[in-house]
Order: sequence, then structure tokens, then C-alpha cells
Amino acid sequence: MMHSQMKWLIPVALTGAALGLNIQSAKAETNLNKEFEITYDALTTLMPIEEAPGFFTANISGTSQEDNPPFGLTNFESNAFGKLVSQETVTDENGNTLPVIQNFEFNADPRVLGLENPPQSFINQRAEFGIPNPEKNSDIYFGDSANQLFGQAADRATINFSEGRMSGGGIITLTGGTGIFENASGEITFEQSDELPENPNAPALGAATLKFNVQTPKSVPEPTSAFGLAAGIVGTGLILGSNRRKASTRPSKN
Repeated sequence: MMHSQMKWLIPVALTGAALGLNIQSAKAETNLNKEFEITYDALTTLMPIEEAPGFFTANISGTSQEDNPPFGLTNFESNAFGKLVSQETVTDENGNTLPVIQNFEFNADPRVLGLENPPQSFINQRAEFGIPNPEKNSDIYFGDSANQLFGQAADRATINFSEGRMSGGGIITLTGGTGIFENASGEITFEQSDELPENPNAPALGAATLKFNVQTPKSVPEPTSAFGLAAGIVGTGLILGSNRRKASTRPSKN
């Protein structure tokens, strides 16, 4: 009897080991939500659109303060459109009206801001940076690896001329990616602070802290070969066990 029980322990033990391997594989494939933070040194340039008073183009380029940021995203480029939504002014001794505070709204889609005819050269600039679907997407996050993220900007900023600073923040809606971020979705929230340059045509230097919340599609893993092997062993064990039971209960010819 003990000998018969020992034969059953072998397939059961192998089945447990094989199923354990299969479960580990499934867990690895479903770990697809990624939250991380990167701080970038940033250069911001606002340029008025001559054909559309009150509207601007906004280019922001960033370089990670870390040598090895998460997933190799060492750089970003953002090319959005901006609109002056409100301002506070003063009149100087010569009767000139000077801005004290200006509030801006930015968006990847110029139509959201009411800009019907955006400069095509700016949209072409997005494409040159490698941003797919440049009519709608404004942002690319990248590095030396194959990992890239693409997104659409929606944010605000305030320029305080008396303090000599520009500050703002907003949300980047992710629209896709490459490498580990293929078909990614989610969003990036960010805050940025810049020091205004003495030359109004020069870029403002500052820092931007970005918080990434990225989801990539979950796939259902196929049964592994170990699982198939275990199923075959179980099936063989059941057949052999059934045959042995039939043999033991068959009437003797004597």
C-alpha cells in the first residue's frame, strides 16, 4: 500500500511545482502600473504669434537632474500653445502701461484656446522632435533607450514681474509610447518654477517636477509549457491509477 501511495506523490509534487512557476509568470506580466517622479532642469521660451495677438507658442525643454532617472527618461520636449487670459498692470511716470502679473493658459490643441489658425511651422517642430500625431500631441519624454512617452499638455502659468519669476503646473494626458511604454495611457502632473531672464527674448531657466502615473495594457498569459507538462502528468497518473484499481478488483480466474 505504501508503495502505491509513493507513486502518486510524484505527479502531485510536479504539478504543484509547475503551477507555481506558471503563477509567478502571470504575476510578472500583470505588474504594469508605474508611478515615479523625475525633476528636470527646464528652459522655457514664450513667443507671441504675430498674426494672433494675445496668443503665444511655448517651448519647454528639460534635462533630468539625475544621471539615471526611471526608465531612462532623461529628457523631454513640450511644444504647446498659450493664451494670455488676464493681467494686472500699472502706469509708470511716463504714462506707459506695464504688466505686473500675467496669467496664461496652455494647451496642446490650439482650438481649445480659441486659436483657429496656428502656425504650421510650430506643428512641424513637434514632428521634428519625433512626436507622433503632431496636430494633437505636444510632448515627448525620452532618453537613449527605446522607452518614450507621448502626451497632450493642459496647464497654466503666472508671470510675476515684480518678483522676476514664472510659476505654473498642470496635467499631461498620455497618448502612447514606445519600448516598455507601448500603448501607454495615464497622466503626468507637474509643477514648475522659472527665473525670468533680463533679456525678454531669452529662455527662462528653472526646474520642473513631474509625477508620472503610467498604465500599459494587461495581457492574459498563455499556459506555459510547464503547465502543459503538469496536466499531462496528472492525466497519466489518473489513467495508471484507474488501471491499477481495475486490476485489483478483477475476479481471479482460479
